[in-house]
Amino acid sequence: MKENLPNCHFTRIESRVNLGIPDCLLAFPHGEFVMVELKVVKRGRKVNLSPHQVAFHIKHADLRCPTYILVQYQPAGTTHASKSELLLYSGEQAIDLVNLGIDTRALARWPWTGISWAELRNLLATS
Repeated sequence: MKENLPNCHFTRIESRVNLGIPDCLLAFPHGEFVMVELKVVKRGRKVNLSPHQVAFHIKHADLRCPTYILVQYQPAGTTHASKSELLLYSGEQAIDLVNLGIDTRALARWPWTGISWAELRNLLATS
């Protein structure tokens, strides 16, 4: 993500103190900030979000603070990342993601080999 999202400051967050905080903070010009949780689904269709992560996303959605969940989905039976997809979800979809997994309607999805980084940046920056 760092290399493919120009004019964006990417900060990786590692927190064992405050459970549920998303993996990264993205800062865009003009003062926009968003938080993004990164997930990988290699088996099945379930997105493993902890109760703390769900609570964080729902609480911030209620406050109209933008958070997102970015999922790399690799279908079962495939061994190459090139068969993967990248799916973008809004934080307010966290409960649906726990219940429905990647069958939750994504805000956007791209084949791994054809990610539109400009579109992803635009979706994140204009929340």
